[in-house]
Amino acid sequence: MTQANDANDYIRENNRRFRDLSWRVERLESTQMPARSLNEAFDRVYEEIDTLEDHMNQRFDQLDHEIREMKAELNGKIDIIMRHITGTTPNE
Repeated sequence: MTQANDANDYIRENNRRFRDLSWRVERLESTQMPARSLNEAFDRVYEEIDTLEDHMNQRFDQLDHEIREMKAELNGKIDIIMRHITGTTPNE
């Protein structure tokens, strides 16, 4: 249950960050700022997008690692079950 909550929290947090970035971009698009200030503001938004992308890539890598571990564990259990069903030993 904790993992499901963690995943939901992660999704909610990312959605919140995307909404915040979208809102900031909309505000920047509608403001009348000097070009230099506007460029600096957009640069900060792009940096945050890059940070969020890095964070998401790390999370995907972590999930991929966890899935590979679970798959290996399940394959081991399936091998044990199949050996039990067929009556073979690991060396056969």
